[in-house]
Amino acid sequence: MKGVVFLGNRQCAVKEVPIPEPGNGEVRVKMKVSGICGSDLHVYRAAEPRDWVQGHESSGVVEKLGPNVTKLKVGDRVTIHHHQGCGQCYYCSLGDFVWCPDDKVVSGAFGEYVVAHERNCVTLPDSVSFIDGPFFACVATTSYAALRRLGVAPHLPSTIAVYGLGPVGLSAIRVGKAMGARVIGVDVIEERIQVAQACGADAVVNAAQADAVEAVVAFSGAEGVDYVVETSGSAAGRSNIIPSLRREGKAALVGVGSDDKVINPGDLVYRRITLLGSVVFPVGWLRDFVRFCAERQLTFEPAVTHRFHIDDGVEALRVADESKCGKVVFLWD
Repeated sequence: MKGVVFLGNRQCAVKEVPIPEPGNGEVRVKMKVSGICGSDLHVYRAAEPRDWVQGHESSGVVEKLGPNVTKLKVGDRVTIHHHQGCGQCYYCSLGDFVWCPDDKVVSGAFGEYVVAHERNCVTLPDSVSFIDGPFFACVATTSYAALRRLGVAPHLPSTIAVYGLGPVGLSAIRVGKAMGARVIGVDVIEERIQVAQACGADAVVNAAQADAVEAVVAFSGAEGVDYVVETSGSAAGRSNIIPSLRREGKAALVGVGSDDKVINPGDLVYRRITLLGSVVFPVGWLRDFVRFCAERQLTFEPAVTHRFHIDDGVEALRVADESKCGKVVFLWD
């Protein structure tokens, strides 16, 4: 089969590699749609080569069962939770595979087949597009988890500011709107701002051209928004969190990047602000989110700006790396 491997320093190649075989409790999934994630790009930019097929955002059809698979069957439509813990420790018992001491990323989505443990595979209803599968596998469920941890409730009116309009931020707009919130998106890349509008943002602001905090506060119609989701990982984005919030507002830090210390704890005390970190999601939340999207007919297709065949993998990674886009995906049919 063909797959994309990373050669280091923003170099990659499409190579012929062996088709993986499922082991005990595992299944082999034939890809339908795979996504390029920001964390893939961190590895792509690194100097160290990776001689195995990359990618962890996937959706496809179960094509082969390994020994002792009891729940899935050939032909099931699935997305794959991209962290595969040991299945036995405390954190795995909670479905929080990312915290497992023996956690491994389920890699291979930039190839035709992916092998994963049965417990990582979540079935997709027929009403859900394979395009949405990579979003479920990582970026969209990450945004859903952040909003869920913040306590955003579909039955209560709220305002949300999303700083950083990469695929996680764009997903946060879609999910926030589906929860009934009014959402403003903030970025410094005009192309992403345009995609945010296509994703349904009530307002957008280019922070390179206008004061982001002033725009967010004005959008709130009060002293600030109820919630902030910070996905950029930049010092500038993080420094805008507290001034953008109303008293007793809450923010989730999702993006990684800058190590600059830009938050004054004293500002939290006076205004009773809550800040929390949000990383990935338990597998049970992935199941909840798939059901949430199916019931609301919520799709993330408006966030997809580029579609590639695997033969064009080098160009696909180059486009995603430039960041002047929304979601970049591989189509296998």
